Parts: sequence; structure tokens; C-alpha cells
Amino acid sequence: MTLPDSPDKTIKGKKNTPSNLDDTFNLIARFLPQTGNGANLPHPDKEYTIDELARATETTSRSIRAYQEKGVLPPPKLKGRKGIYSNAHYSRLRLIADLLERGYTISTIADLLKALEQGIDLRNFMGIESALTSPWTDETTVVMPIEELLALFNNKVTLQTLGKAIELDLVKFESDGKHMQVRSMRTMRAGAELVATGIPFEALLDIIKMLRSNVETVANELVKLVSTHVLHKYHEEMPPKEDLPQLADLIWRLRPLAEMAVHAELARAMEKAANHFLGGELEKIVKQLAPVQGNDER
Repeated sequence: MTLPDSPDKTIKGKKNTPSNLDDTFNLIARFLPQTGNGANLPHPDKEYTIDELARATETTSRSIRAYQEKGVLPPPKLKGRKGIYSNAHYSRLRLIADLLERGYTISTIADLLKALEQGIDLRNFMGIESALTSPWTDETTVVMPIEELLALFNNKVTLQTLGKAIELDLVKFESDGKHMQVRSMRTMRAGAELVATGIPFEALLDIIKMLRSNVETVANELVKLVSTHVLHKYHEEMPPKEDLPQLADLIWRLRPLAEMAVHAELARAMEKAANHFLGGELEKIVKQLAPVQGNDER
């Protein structure tokens, strides 16, 4: 297993399904001296200098020092002025490498190791981590040719509006310059339908920018409520073991509750806006139709 040269490097991992979480638990257990088999460690009394450990784990001395600074790797024992590492460090570095390849960040790995040291059930800890980091949408990024994206809007997209869409992170150029990543096809299709009615694409982008700002404000305030009224009582300490399942459940329930609240309020606001801005126009149309219907009856 080769360790990333940079301790901040992460590789996009799979969703934290029960199967993937079980794999992670088994992986961690292999590297724990009290439960595993040492993960086929070399001679148990072997000692390393930092350069020797870097070669053995296929990483760099710089990364080893960085892992120590971030608290995921214990410092070496000192013999005179020289730091001496052991197979415990070797095992820890291999564990870090595997977790990074599974998509975990150094910060999450540090929290995992801290939970282990405190004797916390990893399944409860990982339940919270999964609730926090799992995607809040079932949509995935779609890559499509630029021509196909433009055709979706009947080629009514200018370079200026395309640049605006990129700023809003709705789309992104692929490295080949011929394809684009589309973050949300639902948003794109809805926009295309509205553009087809005659609404300028740039005006829709302004609405999306405004909507995003307001929704992010609401999201921040909603999460702050949970932080203030639920988590604040722990005073920045690790919650008790028995509270972890309930906290994970609360985070999962936030998702549908937030969606229902936003959907209900948006529906109310749309109804109010439609009556205010379109009611007068509909009344004019009805009045214009009335004489025509009267002539037809005669």
C-alpha cells in the first residue's frame, strides 16, 4: 500500500453503506494490536529511523512529520537526539493509507483514532460520520458534450451566461474542453423548460443565485439551532457513548424535515406571488374574452 505524499490528499470514496462500514471496521481491527494479527508486520522488535520508515511504508519523511503534527501518528521515542520509530508506527501508517484510499480525510481519521482511544463503539461513531458526510441528494454529476448542453436550451446560451453558470458551480468544463460536468440535471431541465417559454437564461441564473443565498441562510440557521440547543450541552467534549445513536438519528431526520419545511414555505410563497403578480393579468384576459363570448352567443 502506497501512502499519499500529501497528508491532505483524499481520494473520492464510496458512500458509507453498511457493507462499506463493515469493511472499514474490519480494516481498522486488522491494524489494532489488541484485536488484530498485526497486519503481517515485519519483525515485532524492528526499529526504524524516519527515512527507513518512509521507505518501508512507501511514503516520505515529510508526510510522516505532517501526520505527527495532525495527531494521527504518535511521535517517535528518542535515543539520544535521534527519533526511533517502531512497528506500531508502521502499522498506523498502513492504516492511515488504507483509510485515505477509502475516502476518509485526515481530520476524520484523527477523530476515529481518538474515539478508539476513548473506547467508543466505532459503529456509533461512524453512524454520526455517515449521517454528516453522506450526500443530501440522490443526484450525481453528469458529464455531457457541450453541444448537447447548448441544444438543451435551444442554443439560447451566450458565453456570458455560460460563465455565470460556471461561477454558480452549476456546470464545469472537463479537461478536454469538449465536455461539461452538470451538477444537477433536474435544475438544468427545469431551466430549459422555462427558457423555452421565453424567459432569458441569465434571468434564471439571477434567481438561482438569490435562491441559493436565501436557502443557505435558512440551512445555517437550522443547523445552528441543533448546535445551540442539542450539542451545546456537551461543551465541546465527546458526547457520552449512549447519546451517539440518538445524535446520528437526529442528523438523518434533519434531512426530510428540512426538505418538507422548505417545500411547504416555497409553495406558500409561490401561491402568494402568483396571485399578486398574475392575478391582474388573468383578470384582464377574462375581461377581454367576455365580449368575444357574448358575440359568439348572438
